[in-house]
Amino acid sequence: MQGCSDQALLATLAERGPAEMATLADEFEIHPVTITERCYELQTDGHVRQISGGVYVITDDGRAYLESLSE
Repeated sequence: MQGCSDQALLATLAERGPAEMATLADEFEIHPVTITERCYELQTDGHVRQISGGVYVITDDGRAYLESLSE
């Protein structure tokens, strides 16, 4: 899976639950720094939350945002 759109990243977190940056980077075949930057931006918007060092989970706001992207 290449590329890392908000929709793809949020859908992965919604489907799989909490995930580490390295796992997401492997999944999307991109550099871990790119995943970190995307998650930071999504966290700033309230769509994901860091639950421990490098592990992120989707929030309720993130689920609503994901649903709006799917429409």
